[in-house]
Amino acid sequence: MEGIKRFVTGHFELMLVAVLVAATAALVLVVADKIAFLGFFFIPTLVAAYFLGRRAGLLTGFLSVLMVALYAAIYPPLFDPGATGSVVTDIGLWACFLLLTAMVVGTLYEAKELVLRDLRDAYEGILEILAKYIDAVDSYTQDHSVRVSELGASLAGEIGLSQREVENIRVAGLLHDVGKIDVSLEVLTKASRLTPEEWEQMKRHTTQGASLLSPVGGLLRQVVPIVMFHHERWDGTGYHGLAGDDIPVGARVLAVADAYDSMVTDRPYRAGRTPLEACVEIERYVGTQFDPSVVKAFVHLSEKGLMEFRPTKQFAEGLRRA
Repeated sequence: MEGIKRFVTGHFELMLVAVLVAATAALVLVVADKIAFLGFFFIPTLVAAYFLGRRAGLLTGFLSVLMVALYAAIYPPLFDPGATGSVVTDIGLWACFLLLTAMVVGTLYEAKELVLRDLRDAYEGILEILAKYIDAVDSYTQDHSVRVSELGASLAGEIGLSQREVENIRVAGLLHDVGKIDVSLEVLTKASRLTPEEWEQMKRHTTQGASLLSPVGGLLRQVVPIVMFHHERWDGTGYHGLAGDDIPVGARVLAVADAYDSMVTDRPYRAGRTPLEACVEIERYVGTQFDPSVVKAFVHLSEKGLMEFRPTKQFAEGLRRA
């Protein structure tokens, strides 16, 4: 069910265009004034051009023209039994205006996207600077947020999330520890085991992070739940008690990325583990701490050579059975 939801969410605009084209083509067959009704084909064409760009708009327009031409070729009286010459002219003009509209709207869309891309690049640069500032609080975790961001985005792409979800996870990775700004430096850098009171202070960094990001809104609105719940566990024993699919998928992805990088990083109280040791530890908690589907994606990335660690066949098979 969740896989279907992800597919629909990730391809919503494309599916909407397909439904609109099919519905309009079907209705042409039943309405009385078919020439007038051809104007409704502008709806899917405009939707495609506005949401997907010039190429998609033109393809939708050509498909619409092809359908109408096919109707007219198979049964010429369908549009106007008494004025075949006029019908050809009307359909020709309609086709020209339809394709011209698709080109204009698609071009405007792509111009807008170019401006947004420039703004997004500047926004991402600011986020990376902020992430480095957050990590600089603890000298042992410098660039931790950047690494978690990159691994989280790779995992999100591997499990088939939409580009928007991948971007949200990448941004959440950069900001997932922003709440540690309110945690005392003594607790963050303590070399011995934390006391219960210190541990409660450390656990509050997820809530603090969400509180800091919530007023920003806009692009960060969908990042807040990921930051809030990235320490949840699959079995429900995490910071806030969410379990299984109730945990936002972005938070489940980030949990694996964060755990892996934390384990391979040197800390004041221990040396970092090897990539193999960290991956074996992640495998140990599949289905209890970590979402099995995310861990399988983690292994697939390793098998493709996109990470430091490449699992043995036995290790990978064990994860697939989880």
